[in-house]
Amino acid sequence: MENNIIADSNYYKEWYRHTHLAQSTKDRYKNLLKRFGRYIMSLGPVRELNFDKFKFGKLDSRYDSIDEEFIDDYVEYLIDNGASNATLYQSIEALKCFFKFLKMVGLIKSNPTAYYPNPYYKLKKVDRAFSKEDAEKLLSASKKVDPFFRQSYVLMVLFLTCGLRSREVCLMKKSQINLEFQTIEITRGQKTSAGVVLVVDKLKEAFERYFKHPEWLKWSNGQDKEVFFYKGKPLNRSRLVSMLQRIYDEAGIDRKVRVHDLRHTMAQLLLLNGANEFSIQEQLRHEKIETTMHYLNYNMNYRNYLEANSDEYL
Repeated sequence: MENNIIADSNYYKEWYRHTHLAQSTKDRYKNLLKRFGRYIMSLGPVRELNFDKFKFGKLDSRYDSIDEEFIDDYVEYLIDNGASNATLYQSIEALKCFFKFLKMVGLIKSNPTAYYPNPYYKLKKVDRAFSKEDAEKLLSASKKVDPFFRQSYVLMVLFLTCGLRSREVCLMKKSQINLEFQTIEITRGQKTSAGVVLVVDKLKEAFERYFKHPEWLKWSNGQDKEVFFYKGKPLNRSRLVSMLQRIYDEAGIDRKVRVHDLRHTMAQLLLLNGANEFSIQEQLRHEKIETTMHYLNYNMNYRNYLEANSDEYL
């Protein structure tokens, strides 16, 4: 097995064990941090990795902490070896995440990447949102595929107005929904912080009808159960995807669709309705406004909508 000064360190083990990242992101950063470790090892033998006593200063005869200058040298090394802008961006983000965690838990005294710039790459803006017309088709189709119970319709209105993630929808229980105050408390999500999202009138009406339906009453049996279910079991992501695909087919949507596309759609529909970026950020529960702006592509279609349409939607 390959020895790696970073991957073999207690710094890395603590970061990997406790950092709050999606597993896919953690694994991607793991490989980038190993590359950083190989770079450190290429500079000469290191007996023990200590970021607080990382460099020996010949002028003052003392060990200094790892600093921005060393990160600069590493970035120059990547550039010299033909790294793309995307690789440079991800490499710096991995280091920022790594050192920020180490400083936060007290494993290092100073963070060399705290103010380090990352100009190499911007998120690729791909418009994943449905248009207003397609959103209306989805609502209509959701009624047709499930005309009596209308669970599919409730799901579609929920996605298009609240922008929840699939996991949040599948795990949501009735106690999280407050129809009097028209809010949903989100406590079981991932990537976004827990918080409250607003329930529009259309969704409130759909929920009221849904919770009075015999199918729901039979499923819940007077208990606080998961809001969505299928064949006597809580809805899982696989079944959710199948339900949504049935709606897409009925609506005549022939492109490949991710569940997350509905979250993008919600954001752009709010923008179309005149909501500002910060209120959309709050509904999406993004920590950074930059993430919200990535959802709001401001493509020409929506610019035209904003100019030509001021009618309320949903």
